[in-house]
Amino acid sequence: MGALLSSILLISGVHGVYEGVPPVVMAGFIIVSGALIFLGVFISQKRRHWFQRSVLTNGEVVEVSKRYERSDKLGQSPIFFPVVSFNVNGRQFKIEADKGMSMLSQVGQTMKVRYNPENPYDSALGERNIPGINPNVFYILGIVLLAVSTMLMFK
Repeated sequence: MGALLSSILLISGVHGVYEGVPPVVMAGFIIVSGALIFLGVFISQKRRHWFQRSVLTNGEVVEVSKRYERSDKLGQSPIFFPVVSFNVNGRQFKIEADKGMSMLSQVGQTMKVRYNPENPYDSALGERNIPGINPNVFYILGIVLLAVSTMLMFK
C-alpha cells in the first residue's frame, strides 16, 4: 500500500514544501484582470454612446409569449415576454422583451421603445434600457481576480 501511495505522489509531482503560486502565473492573472476591467470600461462607453444617440418612441404590444422557468415543474408561475411593434419612417419593427415580466401585458398596451436611428433593429424596451451585456459583470470579475491574485502574490 505504501508503494502505491508513493508512486501516486511521484506521478502527481508532489515533492518538497509548497512554495506558493509562481510569479508568472500571478502576472498572468493580473493581466487577465486588467483586460476584464478594460473590457468593462469599453462596453460601458459604447453603451453610453448608444444611449446618447438613441431615440425614444412609443410602441404597441402586439403579442405576449408565456414561458416557464425550468424549476417550475407545475407551471404555476409563468413569465411573460411582450412583443412590441413600433414604427420608424413608415417601416414597422418588432422587439421582444429580453427579461420576462411577472404580470401579463395586454395586447394593445403602449410601451416605450428606445432604438438606434441608424439601425432600428438595434432597440430595447423601456426608457432607460440599453441592448447588450451589462459591463458590471466584467468589472466584478476583474476586480475579484485582481484582489485574489494580489493577495496570493504577497502571501
